[in-house]
Amino acid sequence: MEPVLRPARPEDKAAIAAFTQDTFPWGDYVTERFDAWLAGPDALALVAEVDGAPVGLAHGALLSPTEAWLRGLRVHPDHRRHRLGAALLEHLIDWAAGREARVVRLSTEEWNEPALRLFESLGFRPAGSWLAAERALASGPPQPRGNGGRRVPASERLTPAPPPDADLAMVAWAGTSLELAAHGLFAADWAWRRLTLADLEAAARRRALWQAPSGWAVGEMDENTFQLSWLCTYPEDARLMLRALADLALRAEADRLEMEVPNVDWLHDALETAGFELHPLRVYARAL
Repeated sequence: MEPVLRPARPEDKAAIAAFTQDTFPWGDYVTERFDAWLAGPDALALVAEVDGAPVGLAHGALLSPTEAWLRGLRVHPDHRRHRLGAALLEHLIDWAAGREARVVRLSTEEWNEPALRLFESLGFRPAGSWLAAERALASGPPQPRGNGGRRVPASERLTPAPPPDADLAMVAWAGTSLELAAHGLFAADWAWRRLTLADLEAAARRRALWQAPSGWAVGEMDENTFQLSWLCTYPEDARLMLRALADLALRAEADRLEMEVPNVDWLHDALETAGFELHPLRVYARAL
């Protein structure tokens, strides 16, 4: 029977939870986000239905008037290899184009070869290599690739930047190897879009834009995690900046420090030395 593509409904949640519970070793996040996806503005949670039952899911959202983001592509194991994933993505691409988006993006882990092949078959092209970096915070344990001693507080302290300084942060980032590797994008809630001055000004107003001689960052608490969405630093300052960020997160009483940053060699090495667990990601884009 041909699948039917339709907007997701609240009653689909249980069936989706049943076939996504083993997506990853730790489970899946889609049912945790499902209710918010249904309620989100400028968004579409799309279901593929076969014989009256949901067997596929994907979500699309407009992140700006011209940028769309796709995520949460899942297909029931019994219905894979029938181009259901492609059908879901193509429908969301058409949906985004109908709302005047000029580009649509998505991401996946670098090891996910089936997803990479699917995206490229639909006309997506690489738009940046990124690292999801995470580290548990504690004041005492030695770092795996450090010198074996206890963590010493950084010689710099990150302080909140006022909104007028957002322009300085933007200028500091422009033309750097991080800005070039990011293709001008930043990550917000695992979705990538163009960074604008208004983003940095908004972060400053909520006291989430931080500054120090070694760079700038946007970061704030999310439950017990200090989450970084943007970082501006330099090869000679990266390790000092990471220590200052760890101190900032500890002052906020965070248990973990997490960030999504462009995958450049010098930052990769600094993160690894600082004891971060690294997960390489690729962002893909398709012009509309």
